[in-house]
Amino acid sequence: MTTGSVLGNKYVMNGISADVSGFIPHMSADTYYEVVRLIDGKLLFLPDHLERLRQSISGSGTNCPGNHKIIKNLRLLVSENPFREGNIRICLHQSKENEPVLKCYFIPYVYPDKTMYKKGVKLVTYPHIRPNPGIKKWDDQFRSSVGKQIREQGVYEAALINPENQITEGSRSNIFYIDRAGNLITVPEKDILPGITRRYVLEIAKKMGVRLLEKSVTIDELESLVSVFISGTSPKVLPVKQIDDYCFDVDHPLLHQLMDQFDRMVSNNLTKI
Repeated sequence: MTTGSVLGNKYVMNGISADVSGFIPHMSADTYYEVVRLIDGKLLFLPDHLERLRQSISGSGTNCPGNHKIIKNLRLLVSENPFREGNIRICLHQSKENEPVLKCYFIPYVYPDKTMYKKGVKLVTYPHIRPNPGIKKWDDQFRSSVGKQIREQGVYEAALINPENQITEGSRSNIFYIDRAGNLITVPEKDILPGITRRYVLEIAKKMGVRLLEKSVTIDELESLVSVFISGTSPKVLPVKQIDDYCFDVDHPLLHQLMDQFDRMVSNNLTKI
């Protein structure tokens, strides 16, 4: 686990690098962002992240600087810091002069260790509804409160629940279920922030011929499900052994097939900048 608000020696703003000393990230309700993972000096699923950022700000009035400019900022950031792996936050908001402000910097990350991938992790439920599920926009109050809950409960992630007692997604991840018939269950895309890792998991499952069911799952229905896992930038595909008091099989064959296939896909989706 890496700690601290901003990592490394430098951050980059609008093509200019500066010392991180004293730098406090400006994350407001008007900030649109993406978090992209650096692996062996290359960026994972970069085109997908850039496209989702473009879609998030579409119609918001915030100007997009364009992929070429964003990549140029990322290239400078990576060259100015000693990291070969880590998480990079790309932030975009409008200045008072109506000019786009683009900031890129390394942030703290928690990557699961081998034990977590083998034995699974715990989740705790947390009541919350995203106002605009499909848009990746900063919510400082939510981030602060859910982060506190995760730390106090000593769990890896929080599973968000709506007023109908349905589990929608994780606070930083998407959630999948496997039922007794071997079907893969995912929450309807309209109700969640559709993660990039989630999209590739679905692609893998379809190629494998796995039957996909798109439906909501209530807390009470967890008892009838066999296996659960989360997907995301940091966890990739990670088994879940427990949500609140409900326990799950972390050794399900389908789960491990998806994990293996996703790891193979990662190596084919790294962009050198």
